[in-house]
Amino acid sequence: MKKGHWTIRIALYSLFFLCTAWVFLAGISRLVLYQAEISDRTWVPQMQIRQLMEYHGTQVLKITQDEVYIFRGSKWVPVLRRIPG
Repeated sequence: MKKGHWTIRIALYSLFFLCTAWVFLAGISRLVLYQAEISDRTWVPQMQIRQLMEYHGTQVLKITQDEVYIFRGSKWVPVLRRIPG
């Protein structure tokens, strides 16, 4: 009877370890993919993003392919436009 309990306990610990490892690895991979997506499509340098956030007193910027927006008065207001060319 004790051998059966030992087997069940090992199986449950193994399952717990695998689930924990899966959640951790999924989170890390999502973070890496997110950082890659941001760096690939952001045409505004990171330093300029920080300066815009400090200047306008906001912690959220909406960056599209052509403009940078801040949220003011329930509207997205453009604060920077991309110069074509």
